[in-house]
Formats: sequence, C-alpha cells, structure tokens
Amino acid sequence: MKLKKIAKIRSGYINRGKIEARDTGSCLLMQAKDVNADQLSYRTDALVRFSPRQSGKDWFLEPGDILFMARGARNYSLLIDKVPDSVLAAACFFIIRVSNSDALPEYLWWYLNQSPVEEYLKRFSGRAVHMPVVRRAVLESIDISLPPIKVQKQVAEITTLMMKEQDLYKKLAEKRKYLMTEICLKSIRESR
Repeated sequence: MKLKKIAKIRSGYINRGKIEARDTGSCLLMQAKDVNADQLSYRTDALVRFSPRQSGKDWFLEPGDILFMARGARNYSLLIDKVPDSVLAAACFFIIRVSNSDALPEYLWWYLNQSPVEEYLKRFSGRAVHMPVVRRAVLESIDISLPPIKVQKQVAEITTLMMKEQDLYKKLAEKRKYLMTEICLKSIRESR
C-alpha cells in the first residue's frame, strides 16, 4: 500500500527569511540541529522560540507524528512521542500523520527507517542546489508492507526494547571507560 493511502504528508513550516528568536514568541521551532540522526531521537529543551509570520497551528506537532528528514545525504524518520505545545517542524522535514486505522505510527516510523526504503529514496530522490532532496511525491509513493495491527505492535515493542538496550550499552561503555581511566590514573599516582 502506498504511504499516501496510510498517512497525510505535509511539509514543515516554511519561513521566508531568517527565523528571529524571541523570548516572547508564540511558537517553538524544531530544526535539524535539534535531532540526533544516529539515535533517531530529538531534544525539545533548546528549541528556538519565535513568532511565525503566518498562523502556525496547522503545522503544530502532535504525539504520533513522524518527522521525515527530506534534505541531505541521509534521510531518516523520527517518531514524535512527547512534544510541548506550539512546536512547529522546520521546512527540512515532512510531517507524516497516520490517517488509516490499520496502521500504527510506531510501526510506520520503524518501516520508514529500513534499508529497502533507504534504497528506494536513494534511487528516486532529486537534487536541490547544494544537496539531495526527497520530493513529496517520491515519499508518498513508497510502498508500505502493512501486517495486522498485532504484528505492528510486536515490531514496535521489539524496536523500543532494542533502542533501550542500545542506550544501556552506550551508558555501560561510558562507565567502563571512566572506570578504566580512573584505575590507570590511580596506578600512575601510586607509582610515584
């Protein structure tokens, strides 16, 4: 089934000109610098506060939305699980909102990050002036394998557990490095 039959896809907020940060701004803007492509995660603590030139409410992010990075050499998707009020996604993203009750956002997010989709995007993405870009029509035409909801939930749960495991391994490696450094430094101090 084509992605456009499963979800509504719209571009991120397009601002003509530079974003003017304002302490009294009515909205927050999620930009490429706010996401971690390696961990497929995002931060909301450093979002730019600004006042959009046009009403931004049609672009506000909601839990369950999927952000798709449409520009650059690496395309990936992020699942929005928690988000403050009045957050807009920048124009470098497409916002994918599931509209079909036969699809789970968590499954669709996982599926969009798999190698067959990456290969498809590499084949069909175009180029902007300075970088590769995925056009909306290309994104809409991705074929999505949609198993029953029960299977989608299982895939989503396994993916969540795998990401937690990777995070724990990373923290463990950092603690081991710290421990080894302290042992070595202690040995050096005691050898004097």
